[in-house]
Formats: sequence, structure tokens, C-alpha cells
Amino acid sequence: MKKLTLIVALWCLTIINISAQDVYQEIMRMSTEVANNENHALDLRKIATFKVDALNYMAQRTRELMPDSSAYVLDYQAFAMYEFVNLFTYKLTKTSKKKDRNNVIKVFKDATIQNPRFNDMDLAFVRIYCDNDNFLTQFSLDTDWVKAMAYIREKFKGN
Repeated sequence: MKKLTLIVALWCLTIINISAQDVYQEIMRMSTEVANNENHALDLRKIATFKVDALNYMAQRTRELMPDSSAYVLDYQAFAMYEFVNLFTYKLTKTSKKKDRNNVIKVFKDATIQNPRFNDMDLAFVRIYCDNDNFLTQFSLDTDWVKAMAYIREKFKGN
């Protein structure tokens, strides 16, 4: 069902002829706004900060390694990342036991580590969030977000 929603959303973007990188830009705008707004809860701001960092990394590496790729690819990855992080926060809010919360964090973290997009060898940089207990979003920046979502859907199939 979620795959269908993603497909329909992207199809709608094509139908209404949105210019290149509008999805990416809108997610960046919303995330930056939340990250910089001190009226939001700290955890919400940290999640938004991760989104901003992930989007910046994604755009930079795409320009460097895939300069001929279309903006559509960047939009698609940005939307998948946004959906991934939002599903993660939803799963966490539905979990009350510490053991279960740690399992949710581990499954989502593993999804990002096991599905790299650029195979960046600077692991200290791309995994800066992975072992940082100050952030809920302990994810790798070097992630193929579409594949990571497929991994998560498989892990939580039936839940």
C-alpha cells in the first residue's frame, strides 16, 4: 500500500509538471524550518537536522558521482528518505517497552547501513549519526533510501 502511495505521489508530480527538484527542495525547506525553530521540541529539531544533513549529503554526492542523473532521481530518493524517517518515528511512538524501542532503532539503523547508495569509504563521516545516542535517527547518510524502505517493509511485513 505504501509503495502504491509513493508511486501515486510521484505520478501526480509528473502530471502537474512540477519543475525539477521541487520535492527535494520542499522537504529541505520544511526540515530546515523545523530544525531552526526553537519553539519545536528538541527531539523533533534533531530529526529535522538529520533530514537536512541527509539531503545535503545526497545532493552533494549525486552531483559528484552521478552528474548526468536527473533531478527526478534526487526527488525520488528525498521522498523515500522523508517517508523512511517518518515511518521510523511512527514505529517508535507506537512502542513503549525499552527492548522493543531498541529493536526498532536497530532494524531501521541496519536498513540504512545495509543499503548504501554511493558506497562511500569515509565511514566515520557517513555513519556520524549511527553511534550517537543523542539522536533518535541513528542512520547512515550514505543510504539508498528506496532500498532501505523496501528492507523495512519486508522486516515489518504483517505489522
